[in-house]
Amino acid sequence: MSHDPVGGAERAAGLNSGDGIDEVLRAKYLDFCSARLTEVFLSLSEERIYRLVEEAAREANLQVGTLNFQTMVRLVTSKLEQSVPLPDLQTWAREYTADPARFDEHLMGLWKDLVGGSAARAAEEDPSKG
Repeated sequence: MSHDPVGGAERAAGLNSGDGIDEVLRAKYLDFCSARLTEVFLSLSEERIYRLVEEAAREANLQVGTLNFQTMVRLVTSKLEQSVPLPDLQTWAREYTADPARFDEHLMGLWKDLVGGSAARAAEEDPSKG
């Protein structure tokens, strides 16, 4: 599934670099949100996905018959971002810092691509540091 792990989830969370959250923790949060949206997306029936595409296309004044697959996935993902409950960054960061193991098994590994190699390696060695 094509997705933008930094796109909608980051905008929806109202992230900014001046919030005191380190780069690795921010990347893991975006990974968590992407994983959660992916999980919900994959659980939908084909009929439900198509209904979401139609609804989102109508809202965006687009014609369903002219959309490519990638655009349809983006439209459904955008709809899911509006309906799937996701914690804000600060809440998630507090909960993650208190118990990283609770979240790490749900991460897809996208966070490693969002941060530099040395930061990713350091975080893997000591999860409590982000």
